Amino acid sequence: MNKIVFPGVIARTFAVQLVSPICLALIGAVMLGGCAHQKVASKHEPVQSNVPSPLNDLGSGPGESSAAIIDARATSELDAMGRYLRSLRTFEVNANTATDVVLDNGQNVAFLHHTVLKVKRPDRLRADITGNGNVRGIVYDGHRFTIFNEKKGYYARHDAPPTLDALVHDLAANWHIETPLADLFYWGNGKPDNSAIQSAQTLGDEKIDARTCTHYAFREADVDWELWVQTGRRPLPCKMIVTDTTQPARPRHDVTYHWRLNPAFAASTFVFHPGPGARQIELKPADHSPYGEAE
Repeated sequence: MNKIVFPGVIARTFAVQLVSPICLALIGAVMLGGCAHQKVASKHEPVQSNVPSPLNDLGSGPGESSAAIIDARATSELDAMGRYLRSLRTFEVNANTATDVVLDNGQNVAFLHHTVLKVKRPDRLRADITGNGNVRGIVYDGHRFTIFNEKKGYYARHDAPPTLDALVHDLAANWHIETPLADLFYWGNGKPDNSAIQSAQTLGDEKIDARTCTHYAFREADVDWELWVQTGRRPLPCKMIVTDTTQPARPRHDVTYHWRLNPAFAASTFVFHPGPGARQIELKPADHSPYGEAE
C-alpha cells in the first residue's frame, strides 16, 4: 500500500495524518498502528471517466480559458478562516474522516475514523480517534503529553512545551507525531500558507447538513484540495477533501467537521488515566523532521 504525501502547507497539515490519525517513528509507530509504505506498481493508470462533470455548470465550456487563476475571494476567505480559528479559546470538534490507501492492485480503499478533539488554549488538548476497532489518541495538560493505544494496551508520556502551538511543532519536529486535525492549528498562524497555491476558485454556496457553506477549490503542485467554509460571522471549516495528484490512483482524504464553541470542560478531561493492564513504554525521538525540511 502507498501513502499520501503533500507539499507546502498541505504537507504540514496532512502528510502524516492522512496515513493514520497519528503516525509515529520507532516504537510509537507500533503503538499507534504504523504507516503504509509499499509502492504502487506503475502499471496502474488512471481511467478516463465518461461521466459528464457537474463542474460544467461553472461556465468553463469549449473555447473558454482553463488557465490557472487565483481568485482573490478564495484566498481572502482562507485567511479570514485562519484568523477566526486562531481566535477560538475553547472548542470541541467532532470529525468524520475517510482516508484512501492504495492497494497493490491499484485499487483505492477508504479507512474510516472518528476524531473528537477538545482544546482549551493556550495549554490543554485531548484527541480520541476511533477506527479499525481501536481507540487511540493524545492528551496534553500543559506540562507533558501522553499518547495511548487502547487495543495495544500501551501508552507513553513525555515532557512537553508550555503552549499548544509549541506542542504541535515539537510533536512534528522531534517525535514524528502529527497532531490530529493539525490543520486547525496551522491555519492563520503567520506562515505564508498561500504561497504554494497555484490556483484558487470560489464555486458557490452548498448545504452540508443544516449549514450553508461556501465551496472553494485550490490547487498546489502535487495536490488538489477543496474546502467548504461556513457562511456568516463564524467562518468555520465545514468540510475538506484533499487529493494526491502525484499518484495514478489519486487517493483522497475526506473530513467533515462539526463544531461546539465555548464548551465547559472538566479538569479531568485533560488528565490521562491508563486502563486496566495498560503498560507504559518509552517514546523515542525521531532522527529528522517528518516533512523532510528544517523546522
